[in-house]
Amino acid sequence: MNIIVLEEAEVGATIPRGDRRWVHIKKVLKKGPGDRLAAGIVDGPLGEAVVRELDDSGLVLGFEATRDSPPLAPLRLILGFPRPIQAARILKDLTTLGLAEIHLTSTELGEKSYAQSSIFRDRDFRSHLKEGAEQAGNPRLPRVSVHRSLRRCLDSLMDGGSSGGEKIYLHPYGDPEPMGAATLMTRSTAYNPPLTLAVGSERGWSAAELAALGEAGFVAKRIGGRILKTETAAIAACVLALAGLGLL
Repeated sequence: MNIIVLEEAEVGATIPRGDRRWVHIKKVLKKGPGDRLAAGIVDGPLGEAVVRELDDSGLVLGFEATRDSPPLAPLRLILGFPRPIQAARILKDLTTLGLAEIHLTSTELGEKSYAQSSIFRDRDFRSHLKEGAEQAGNPRLPRVSVHRSLRRCLDSLMDGGSSGGEKIYLHPYGDPEPMGAATLMTRSTAYNPPLTLAVGSERGWSAAELAALGEAGFVAKRIGGRILKTETAAIAACVLALAGLGLL
């Protein structure tokens, strides 16, 4: 936890005993009233949290803004539903990387039961996103949406005015260009923002989905010659994309 991330309504309110921030400040950092900690408001400024009250019943923090939070990267990810057991971790990691948008979607070849897991069904994302923001030291959170199919996801992006920019889908078969080649062989930025990546679920994209991606302007690329898990491919692709955008 490199910063304390607060909802605006939590400033001056009691954060209950047992909240992970209470545990971190009292048990790990061993802070007390009057102490200051690096903090930020969700989608707002960075600054310092001031411990006003801290005891066994809860925690009260003030907040003093010092500067604007850096913007999120002009990068969005379309991601086939990963294994539910990995979903919280991947949402944290993608937030830490600074993506602007995460679009989770059911896919034709993906495991259908994943969509019925509580994290996707209830859209229970915010706590995981805030943990990623705490790690990053930046309280800005990506926008996360859930779609019933890739086609609906692509239509939603088009309807929402997010159809512009460069678009890449990851596909390990055939002979697509390695995604890393453009970033590793040039010192200049390789991609023009905003960049949209698409990573499929386990077993990849169906023929119909590949056609839909092509119609939407996506080009195929691969990451090396090995078949990666969805969560591994997503992180690797985003890191390469950020490098190609000149942000790493």
